Order: sequence, then C-alpha cells, then structure tokens
Amino acid sequence: MKTSILEYLEESARKYPDKTAFADEHTSCTFKELEQTARRTGTALAKHFTPRNPVPVFMEKSVETIGVFMGAVYAGCFYVLMDTKQPASRLQQILGILDSDVIVTSEKYLKDLEKLEFKGKVLMAPDLAAEQENEAVLNEIREQALDVDPLYGIFTSGSTGVPKGVVVGHRSVLDFIDCFTELFDITDKDVMGNQAPWDFDVSVKDIYSGLKTGATVQI
Repeated sequence: MKTSILEYLEESARKYPDKTAFADEHTSCTFKELEQTARRTGTALAKHFTPRNPVPVFMEKSVETIGVFMGAVYAGCFYVLMDTKQPASRLQQILGILDSDVIVTSEKYLKDLEKLEFKGKVLMAPDLAAEQENEAVLNEIREQALDVDPLYGIFTSGSTGVPKGVVVGHRSVLDFIDCFTELFDITDKDVMGNQAPWDFDVSVKDIYSGLKTGATVQI
C-alpha cells in the first residue's frame, strides 16, 4: 500500500523517465527531470522548514511551480500556493494564518511580493533547484513520514470574507486518485489539459492523475 504521493512520481520516473510529465507554454520536464528537481529542491527546503509545516509558494502554475510543490513534499512539508493575482490584503491574511517567516517565489513575481511587505526570508525557486541533493537527509525525512501527513493546503474565500485554510493529507489524495484514474481509464497514453488553478481542489485530478499513470499534463 502506498503511503506517499511521491511513490506516484518515483514509479512514473522509473517506468517513463524520458516522457514529458508537465509542459507549459514556455518549457517542459520529463518524469525523471521532475523527480531530480524535486529531490534537490526538497534538500534545500529542509534547511528552512521542519516536516509537517506549510511552505508558502508565491507563484503561478507552471513547470517550475510543480517542482517546488514536489520539493516541499520531499522536505516532509505541505505546499500552499498563493495566487499572485489576489489582493495583497487577502494574501497577507493567509501568510498570517500560515505563520511562516519563509516564502518561495521566483524572479518574475518579486515586484508583486513587495506589495505584501513580507519581512521574512525569500527563497528563489531556481536556487532551490540548483541545490545538491542530500540523499541521507531525504531518507531520514521519508522514514518519519505517515500517510496521514498533510500534502497541500488551500484557502476558501469564506462567507465572512476571511480566508479559511483546509489541509488535505496524502491518504486522501491516494485513495481518490486510485479510484479516479481507474474510473476514467487514464493511462500513460493520455495528455490532459490543466485548466483549474492550483489553489483549487479540482487541479488535484490533473496533477496527480498524471503523476500516477505517466500521462502528460499540459498546463
């Protein structure tokens, strides 16, 4: 029985190493490249986060962003995508709830990040991906992992207008995606078009169906 969504990624990287996993209008990555990027990113993030803590990701959905997501999971953490287009007041509320003094972004979003007046440490996604992998650190984190560990967090608008966070664990996604991919007969021969934003639950069907089956996800 699988206990981590990383097993989806690792199995697909083994079966289809050179197959395109994710592609956007600018670039793409194979399953093996995604795994390698995620492991390097996870090594870097482990220096700043302890397991089961949120990793705020101030980026838009892209090939680069999925590498950060999977890196956060390798670090034993859960990712929270912060939509750069949302009002600064809402994003500041979310950061306050997450209570994190570290945020991940890339060069493209630095000016937008300045509007949040974030006083903590800013980590750049390309720098994280350039870190040398530390297998011992990643193995130690993985040995402590549980299937009920948090995988991602999303924030609803709330009837009051105040963001409310919901955290979803590995087991929930594993159970759902195993059923979903079987029901819709998704295989490595498929190419799925991702339309849903990545701070919305519907995107889970795209991201993790692709990771599980070896299908390509076109962002």
